[in-house]
Amino acid sequence: MNEVTVFAEQLARIVSTLYEDRLAKTNLQRGQYIYLLYLAKYDGSNQYDISRDLLIDKTTVAKALKKMEESGIISRRTDNRDKRKVNVHLTAKGKQLYHEVQSAANDVEDMMTRNIHPEHVADFEHLLELFIEELDLHWCNIKNYKGNTSYNVASQDDYRRLYERMKYQLPEGEQLFVEYFDKYILNWIRFSVRELTDSTLVHEFKFHGISDPIIDGMSLLKQYEDYHFSNYEGDIQIRCPDDDIPMQKLLHKNHYTFHHYEKTPTGIVYTYEKERKN
Repeated sequence: MNEVTVFAEQLARIVSTLYEDRLAKTNLQRGQYIYLLYLAKYDGSNQYDISRDLLIDKTTVAKALKKMEESGIISRRTDNRDKRKVNVHLTAKGKQLYHEVQSAANDVEDMMTRNIHPEHVADFEHLLELFIEELDLHWCNIKNYKGNTSYNVASQDDYRRLYERMKYQLPEGEQLFVEYFDKYILNWIRFSVRELTDSTLVHEFKFHGISDPIIDGMSLLKQYEDYHFSNYEGDIQIRCPDDDIPMQKLLHKNHYTFHHYEKTPTGIVYTYEKERKN
């Protein structure tokens, strides 16, 4: 039995029951609590934002908002700057109900944490953020939500986040060129700079479980090449274990040529190269 998921299910059911008990007189439906808490903080959000931020299917959000509008809890108005968007606002009734929901939320959180050391509570909150961050990728993949993809050399804050997430420690003298999914560090290339030749040596490609080493690797490698040839005069060399067939296919598709091989304690490693075009 997977204890983490079982505990998460149990906690969700208990919290839901406690909410229902404290909000029975409001006639709110169970699923409406989270919308009130969200809209109180992000009044004027559109349906897409609500769906994406709360990790609730767009169809489910649409049905919930329709019922809340019919009950006078929210109002919906067309965005003045973009007529395709409809913004959602709490009404006076909605704001009053929000205060009751917030009071219930405070009560439930107090019951959960009053006998727990604050450090444990902080650690638990941080772990929940990490778990949600990980599962958010799979949720977006299932629901076909497209995140904002970007590429850049990792910052010190990125290294801190990677260490917190997976205890990842970057070898001294090396850097990461990363692919972001929104703010999440999804895939990366680990490389070092050879200052004498102004070239770079790639030590590792790291792909998330939802990523395809060939399809997503093509985009990552292309972005890395653009970065390299904009900042360095030398060539790109990439190390690849002899049994990593997908990586070898990726390099061949991108016109990398075999340079040399070496025997290491973990096996044979090939080095491929792409020269700068004059």
